[in-house]
Amino acid sequence: MMSEIEVVSLCDDLIPEAAHLLSRYVNPDDTEGTKDENCRQVLKRFLANAWAHFWVTRIEGRCAGFISLAWSVSTSTGLPVLRVEGLYTLPGYRRRGVATVLLNQAAELARSRGANRLQLETDTDNPARRLYERLGFEWFQSKEVYMRFL
Repeated sequence: MMSEIEVVSLCDDLIPEAAHLLSRYVNPDDTEGTKDENCRQVLKRFLANAWAHFWVTRIEGRCAGFISLAWSVSTSTGLPVLRVEGLYTLPGYRRRGVATVLLNQAAELARSRGANRLQLETDTDNPARRLYERLGFEWFQSKEVYMRFL
């Protein structure tokens, strides 16, 4: 029997647990959580921004994964766009529906706010691409990502 997956919005009390998840996402080899303090600061910035969301999943009371989201606007339609900025499931909880629950909840939030789309970017070798396609995401082969770090 599958355990229920609970989705919780980030709050001050959740920062220590969420920071450990974020640290594992940013530094997969850091099982000791040496980067947790830096991640706590990142999460405090999420809480300070109304345009950002950070949700954590729990299974049987234990944190299993997260999704971070940010709002943007479509230039061609003038409608909101909800962007998945990060999605992570701890290795021991993978293939149990955590990412599906998070992405479906994000899609519902986007729909409820009249968004044009839910959008994400991922590495071309990410095995989760099959999940994204199964959930209705379309890959645009002609699109490339450019970044200018400031």
